[in-house]
Amino acid sequence: MSGTPSPAGSRVPSTARPPPSPLRSASSSGPIAASSSSNVAQLGSAPAATSKRPPIASSTPPPGGKARARDLLRKHYGLGVGAPPPRTGNPADPMDLNSPAFDAKSYYEQLITTSSLPALLKRENEFITEIRQLDSERQSLVYNHHHELIAASDTIAAMKTRAESLDGDLDLLRAAFSEISRLCAEVSFENNAASDSGETKNSSDVVPAT
Repeated sequence: MSGTPSPAGSRVPSTARPPPSPLRSASSSGPIAASSSSNVAQLGSAPAATSKRPPIASSTPPPGGKARARDLLRKHYGLGVGAPPPRTGNPADPMDLNSPAFDAKSYYEQLITTSSLPALLKRENEFITEIRQLDSERQSLVYNHHHELIAASDTIAAMKTRAESLDGDLDLLRAAFSEISRLCAEVSFENNAASDSGETKNSSDVVPAT
């Protein structure tokens, strides 16, 4: 009966599919599992990589910077500065940077002939640091007293305007003083004339004794 064809209208029973091969399922799921495990490993290792931060450089102020800033603040608010440091060295020494008799050419020649290369580089860095510090102090002083400079310029402009408006009053005052001087001269002249006439009258009234 298996060889006879089925009658019309009858259904042919469907044959069941064979189960998938374990080799095929393992090979198909291998890359997915590997990729998922690699993703998990990356996610697990990401916080550890991002948690490492570069060390923050410590900003330690240079020696003497706090005292200098404190002196600038005291000077700005009119409280006076601290005691000046004792000056060392000869005031007439041409090799002293703070001396009025400092000779830059002699200092330079002595420095390049007696110092090594590391010493020259160190001295250059010291000069650069001092120059920048002095420049920053100059800028801070100008900035702190900027409003005072503006107020002084406004005061000078107001005084100039008021002085120009007082020119007419000064002319009137000068004319009044001239008139007062003229009247004083006339009064003094009349007083002198009256006193002279009185003296002559008194002398004429006197009778000579016989």
